[in-house]
Amino acid sequence: MEHDPRYIALLILTENSQTRKPLDTILEQFSSELNNLSKLDRSLANAIVYGTLRWQGYLDWVIEKFSDRKIESLKTEIIYILRIATLQMLFMDKIPNSAAVNTAVNLAKKVSHQGVAGFINAILRRASKEIEASKNFTSPDAKIEPELHISVTKSMPIWLVRRWIKRFGFDKTLQLCDAINKIPPITIRANTLKIDRDNLISIYAPAVQNISPTLYSLDGITFTKPSIPIHESEPFKNGLFQVQDEAAQLVTTILNPMPGEKILDGCAGLGGKTGHIAQLMQNQGLIVACDSDPNKLLSLKQEMIRLGVNIVETICIDIFKLKIEESKLFDRVLVDAPCSGMGVLRRNPDAKWKRTKKDIARLAIRQEEMLLSAANFVRPGGLLLYAVCSCETRENEDVVNAFFKKRADFSIKRDSDGVNKILKLVEQNRFQQSLITEDGYFRTYPDNIEMDGFFAALMERQPIT
Repeated sequence: MEHDPRYIALLILTENSQTRKPLDTILEQFSSELNNLSKLDRSLANAIVYGTLRWQGYLDWVIEKFSDRKIESLKTEIIYILRIATLQMLFMDKIPNSAAVNTAVNLAKKVSHQGVAGFINAILRRASKEIEASKNFTSPDAKIEPELHISVTKSMPIWLVRRWIKRFGFDKTLQLCDAINKIPPITIRANTLKIDRDNLISIYAPAVQNISPTLYSLDGITFTKPSIPIHESEPFKNGLFQVQDEAAQLVTTILNPMPGEKILDGCAGLGGKTGHIAQLMQNQGLIVACDSDPNKLLSLKQEMIRLGVNIVETICIDIFKLKIEESKLFDRVLVDAPCSGMGVLRRNPDAKWKRTKKDIARLAIRQEEMLLSAANFVRPGGLLLYAVCSCETRENEDVVNAFFKKRADFSIKRDSDGVNKILKLVEQNRFQQSLITEDGYFRTYPDNIEMDGFFAALMERQPIT
């Protein structure tokens, strides 16, 4: 394959549009092609992929101004060639418009015929002339069409904009969209089984920019622009940290697992929270990690080896099928349920174009079922933590309320050590954002704090009296 970052980005974007697999999985699929690029070209390919997905809606709106054909009538690879070029002209100042146009025409020749290349050339040359004159295109009027205004200018699906305006209002929705479109810093969690946060910062600082400790998580670190890919760095290879957003770190803080306890991680996935649980347990006790995907569990096992964790047992099974007799009851159970991912769109911009309103309703039903199944494994007096990386009420309070209607032996645990750790930190540092609602829920939004959007509810099973 040619060492062409735009062509590789086109292949990734085309593949992404044809599957519901997350973007991370697709990037891994093309890892060899990306790794064969120079550092500069690899950065360009990644910037094109993420930028195109982040601004897809706005790019389409601009492209249609200069095309006599509706964008959905074009072949997928042609759509993405136009999007990639328009992205470069609008958002990548270091790339001349002429270069964006010429490379797009060359891409078209690779994947199609001369007629298509001429069609793309005509559209992009018209667009280039207008963009050079002024990048401020007239957008839908915010007063007349507020939903369409936000949808176009902030590149968000209109169904999601309508949902947020109804819930948050116009101004809050604008702020939320702006936060989602901002490129987030990288956040990691020091593996305190091997190193503390201060020492990790000292070791890693020369390889990154803008490094600093997170505000709320006591083990978190944020930074930008690593000089080499994170997974190729020596601190990563030596298991000194895991990549994990601060909000996700705080979910495990709320669970507050203790050394010697027995913990069930009911939807373990790749093991981000599993590793943190083991860390807080000081690698003492037992963690049973369940997932229905054997490939994820294989990655989880490898991750635990990298971290130096040896207290994790894996079971390749859906939590619905896990039998009580297969495992005795647990002190704490985590249900980090599969969700719409609406809280992590700033890191996963592909999700906003793959998810629908029906997905949220469908996933919420599954979340309710998972929570009910997981509850059976909590010992009397034990704790159950439900968490999702979504800000949607249907996946948040609605799931918890539906659970309580069927399990009266559970209630919100307001005065827990984990929640109190966060509240004490907020009080000591006089943070304006408490993160804990009046109902006792943990909730974050990316628009008012440098974290992803998460929701968590800690529940206690009634002790035997």
